[in-house]
Amino acid sequence: MAISRRIFLKAFTAMTMAKVAMVRAAGAQTALKLALTSPWMANQVAITRHNRLFLGLPRYSAEYATPSLARQAEDGSVEPFPGNSWNTWKPGDDGREAFVYLNSVHVFDDETVWCVDQGSLSAGVFGEQYSIPAPGVQKIVQLDANSGEILRILRFDDHILPTGAQMNDLRFHGSLMYISDSGLGGIIIHDLQSGKTVRRLSGLAVVKASNKTPPTMLAHVKGGKTFHPPNSDMIEITADGKWLYWAAPTGPLYRVETQYLLDTTRSDAEVATHVEAVYDNNFSGGCSMDSEGNVYFSETVTHNITVWSPTGQIAVLVSDPRLVRPDGSFISQQRKLYIPVKQPVKSKGSTAKTEQVFHIYLVDLPKSIDGIPLGQAVTGV
Repeated sequence: MAISRRIFLKAFTAMTMAKVAMVRAAGAQTALKLALTSPWMANQVAITRHNRLFLGLPRYSAEYATPSLARQAEDGSVEPFPGNSWNTWKPGDDGREAFVYLNSVHVFDDETVWCVDQGSLSAGVFGEQYSIPAPGVQKIVQLDANSGEILRILRFDDHILPTGAQMNDLRFHGSLMYISDSGLGGIIIHDLQSGKTVRRLSGLAVVKASNKTPPTMLAHVKGGKTFHPPNSDMIEITADGKWLYWAAPTGPLYRVETQYLLDTTRSDAEVATHVEAVYDNNFSGGCSMDSEGNVYFSETVTHNITVWSPTGQIAVLVSDPRLVRPDGSFISQQRKLYIPVKQPVKSKGSTAKTEQVFHIYLVDLPKSIDGIPLGQAVTGV
């Protein structure tokens, strides 16, 4: 796959950049609206069909205590969810029954809240001792969206999560859960019905970050002098369950038919021969997918939400300077695209006010943009 990957990048980069330049020249296509404000930085947003809105809150600062999961109250305020010990973890505490570092929050057709807890913190901010998750701390947690009751906790053994593995995000199709590993690179598939779990494509070139230079702004965010981009990070599955997509922030966007991933008689090397590199995305913090198979990239530097269509078309859905490091977006049942942005956390020692407000924006999805039909939410049914 290394050869085909180079061929793809060389053959399509020029064409991709030309298309992007054309759509950017057209300007913003839709209006950006403020959805809500939060006292804590959010990198993920998810909404039930009844508009219960949840935020995933990363621990990016050692100076400010933050919960990991929050829900918008009826009065519009944002409150820790659930309001108990799951959200009061601090460095040094036992993290098996608490949120340590949520990297993904999502709501699917079952209307429950699914969270990916990486179980570790940035070494540059909190110290090396917290950069490796303790046994059992890296986990997936399912919660009741109304009561906050913990419905399920999934933990995987060293075969599925070897040293260096870091669960990043998840998507469903039926009973099958697809999880991206942004540490070593890989795809984890767990069947909720059978309880069986497999790890695929582990460490192969198709799940590794490309060698693009990441934005220099990100080194400070993680508390270091350099930023090392994660491997297979963003993950999406088409509404019919046929295609699984993934990408590192540096790109490219890959896809493979799920029939190959699910065929355990095929080796990872054989499955990799069926993987396609389809788009050389700009550095992106997150993405979402609609029912037409369009991928909405939250571009870190450009202030753009760029749509890639399976036909190969590209369009800028919205471009706005308020989109400061946009991250994991979410398409609601009402066809609104919610976008959290990660404005830098101010230091308490700075001259700026210590009280901070972070924003989550939304865009009403049009029926189409630049000839690309836009679809509905993908719920995992």
